[in-house]
Amino acid sequence: MKAIRLLAALAIASVAFASQAADPAKKTFLLRFAHHNPPTSYLAVKGFDPWVKAIEARTNGRIKFEVYPSQMLSKTTDVYDNTISGLTDIGWSFVSFYPGRFPLTEVINLPMLGFDKAAIGSKVIWDLYQNSPYLKKEFADVKVLTLHTHDGNPIISKRPILTGADIAGKKLRTGGGPINPFMQALGASPIMMGSTDTYQAAEKGVIDGAVLVWEAIQMQSLQEILKEVLDASVNSGVFFLVMNKKLWDSLPPDIQQVIDEESGDKASQLFAKAFDDTKDLCVADFVKAKGTVHLLDPAEAAKWQEKARPIWDKWVADLEAKGQPAKAVLEYTLKKVEEVKKQM
Repeated sequence: MKAIRLLAALAIASVAFASQAADPAKKTFLLRFAHHNPPTSYLAVKGFDPWVKAIEARTNGRIKFEVYPSQMLSKTTDVYDNTISGLTDIGWSFVSFYPGRFPLTEVINLPMLGFDKAAIGSKVIWDLYQNSPYLKKEFADVKVLTLHTHDGNPIISKRPILTGADIAGKKLRTGGGPINPFMQALGASPIMMGSTDTYQAAEKGVIDGAVLVWEAIQMQSLQEILKEVLDASVNSGVFFLVMNKKLWDSLPPDIQQVIDEESGDKASQLFAKAFDDTKDLCVADFVKAKGTVHLLDPAEAAKWQEKARPIWDKWVADLEAKGQPAKAVLEYTLKKVEEVKKQM
């Protein structure tokens, strides 16, 4: 009898287990999340980790993440396509690594738009995606979880740069895009290269300085050889966090709701805060390393913005010639920058 009761209990347990496995409400999902930052970077620790943990906690473990930092699963320039194909479930990367792929999204790359904080740029780009018709077509192949920006790029250099006259003749590293003609308009010679090559190029005298986000200045230890910074916020850039569309469609609605609630504007501002906080830390470390930080004089900033306007106009003209609503996107962006700055 005991043997019969044991077999009956095992049978009931097996049926219950099979029922649980078949029940979509109890199914678990393992999501591979690929990004290129070191796992110890401020953005990874203060941005990605809290986002991951919040979703895992709110789904009671039905969502589990495998995080692949430092390009372990996908190169920065392949993340978007690898997310489309499903090699990566969720991918984070930088729009500028895909020249021409997201032309209207690159409006944030235009020089001297007038914001210095990632929180401002991130509000603007997420609003532009979420509440206007302009950007959705550029990301039609994926589920967009959020878009955000970094803080405004400073100029780090060997010798002080305070005005356009100081820039004239300087060889400055850039990440490419509209910042190149802007640097040329100021009289500099832009040299496009990856941020990881900047230290060696500066050390060898190939460049006199760089247009580079504060986080990268810190990660590349540029304060060791470049001691001057002009905190000019000359431009910014957009990051995307996207998910494979088929996988998204396969998720139960309640899990989709959790991911949406933890992503969007909430994640955009979480990641932006990581960048803005990083800037404060990096500035402090730069000064400790006997570096000097200069602010761009407002009158000089107005002159720089005037030099930037022809680059805005060319960006608009080039895209309008291809049938893109660039004029409307730029006007929307400039208006939104001013609105958000008043709110923050």
